[in-house]
Amino acid sequence: MIMFLMISGVEINIFLLAFLGLAVGIVSGFIGVGGGFLMTPALIILGFPGNFAVGTSLAWITGSALMGALSHRQLGNIDLGLGICMIVGTMCGVEGGVRILNQVKEIGLADHAVLSISIAILLVIGIYTLREAHKRKAVLDTIVRKREKLPPAMRVLTISRRLQNIRIPPMIHFTKSELTISLWVILCIGFITGLMSGFIVFGGGFIMVPSLVYLLGLPSFMAAGTNIFQVIFSATFGCLRHTISGNVIVFVAFILVLSSCLGVQLGVLITRNVRGVSMRYILAVSILLSVLGSLLKLMDIILKPPGPWLRTGSIAVRFGGLGVVVAMILGLFIMAIRYRSGRHIPIWAISLIHEEK
Repeated sequence: MIMFLMISGVEINIFLLAFLGLAVGIVSGFIGVGGGFLMTPALIILGFPGNFAVGTSLAWITGSALMGALSHRQLGNIDLGLGICMIVGTMCGVEGGVRILNQVKEIGLADHAVLSISIAILLVIGIYTLREAHKRKAVLDTIVRKREKLPPAMRVLTISRRLQNIRIPPMIHFTKSELTISLWVILCIGFITGLMSGFIVFGGGFIMVPSLVYLLGLPSFMAAGTNIFQVIFSATFGCLRHTISGNVIVFVAFILVLSSCLGVQLGVLITRNVRGVSMRYILAVSILLSVLGSLLKLMDIILKPPGPWLRTGSIAVRFGGLGVVVAMILGLFIMAIRYRSGRHIPIWAISLIHEEK
């Protein structure tokens, strides 16, 4: 156990912190989000005050996003040009979201507004992602049953085709993503996702990754890598701001970053062994678990006095949900290894992994 002079009465098991960094690193590397939606609530549950939880999480996100981006870069999963264009729109949106949040805060409705809007937005995105992934898997399952070769990475083009037909100059071609689209479309998507990220504080990756997949038509791997690349910049800015404000516990951030090194690398490595539909399934489950946790917190705020079951439920959702998501990711990895070695796996799992040996 270790104690922190700046947080009186708080004792934290260093091995628990290391496990937390490892587990969240796996999830972050796999689905391509910053991981703040998991790390921040977990630190609060462990006893960290909100300001230290947010500041320390941002320091961890900066380190893990950098490692994840380097790994995705090696796998060719990052479109730097697209990422830079998204950063411009996203940063402008974040500034707008922060200003709106400050206005809402002045009238005393920040907690209610943030939680209510985040629940509504993430619930829609989570359900849509889950339904789309289920439909795509059904198509792949049909191909498997016919004993035909599974196609390469498939794009979701329903909405993206319409956006690509918007011919407002300048038109930009991104070779890596095989995408030609108006710069204004990119900036608008970045601005809207940044606006939501700045207002609901966390969840930018949950909005950005589905936006890249469903609005621009990027393969899930490219969406995850490009998003984790742009997360570096927003997280670094937030980390510096919180460090100046004294909200970062450097030793804790160091432990989390160090322990997540293996987790992030493993999460990114597993993306080489699964199909994009698997990543969208995991993303959808993560989003819906986050919604459930936020709903419990909203009930905790509204109910007076709150029931003790809310705290127990919150802990179960945060840590239990993290365990479920990690188990799903590792399960996919194990089945991919078995399949590539010629061993039997359930037929429903074949469409979730790469068939190349």
